[in-house]
Amino acid sequence: MSTLLRYAVSSLFIVAAASASAGVITQDGVVFTSTFTGNVLRLEIDAARRSGGWAAASAIDALAIKTVGSFSGVKMSSSTGANWTLSSAELNAAGCAGKGRAKAEGTRLCFSGGAVDLADNMVFTFSFEGSPNLAAPHLKVHFVNAGGAKVGSLLSMDFPWQAETVPAPAPAPVPTPVPAPAGDTQQGGGAAQSGSGSQAVATQPTAVDPALLPVPTIPTPGGEAADHGTTPIADTGDDASGEVPEPQSLAILGAGLAVMGLVRRRRRTA
Repeated sequence: MSTLLRYAVSSLFIVAAASASAGVITQDGVVFTSTFTGNVLRLEIDAARRSGGWAAASAIDALAIKTVGSFSGVKMSSSTGANWTLSSAELNAAGCAGKGRAKAEGTRLCFSGGAVDLADNMVFTFSFEGSPNLAAPHLKVHFVNAGGAKVGSLLSMDFPWQAETVPAPAPAPVPTPVPAPAGDTQQGGGAAQSGSGSQAVATQPTAVDPALLPVPTIPTPGGEAADHGTTPIADTGDDASGEVPEPQSLAILGAGLAVMGLVRRRRRTA
């Protein structure tokens, strides 16, 4: 399986896992999706296709979350720009006005303020302090029309249980082959080698100075010297003083002397 295909299959598994771990509520054409990681709860509202009792609604001005265990504090941020106020009261038809426990007990929260227009991809993020349990929160949402009057029924439902969403690690980048830089070559022994360990390449042999060659030696029979019976031939530079007569020259000289002696004898006899 190719690397790109493996990444594509992994991405599909990641998306499928994220969808499976989300809690989803669908009511009157509006989809509410809840996910959490650690102490951060993310709520997404898709309301562009609202119908039924919320068909005439144009905005929401309050929402509440409870049954999330205990917490010591919470902050809300939203893609809608909602700048809402936190209350520990219960959300009812009049907004965050119902009787509730003290905020210090931290078992519920209600945010309300200026109305924000309904649309898809409305994201609300709640960051909790303490040890909340965000696997199956209870959600309440207050829908209003352009005049601020309540429209339809007040949403009040539990999300189905969901597992914590763990961010998937980013896939490893595909390595790109990089050509090895040309290394400095080192010449020696008639071969060139690159500094990066590449295979040696044959080159022309290096010229050698004759003066650096060792002096040849000849064996001397019975030699007991430290050179194991070899005596170096020294080049004195005087070829005449070092000449040795050859056997042929000696034979010619002897024959000449013999002829001269024979001639002298014959003269004496005559």
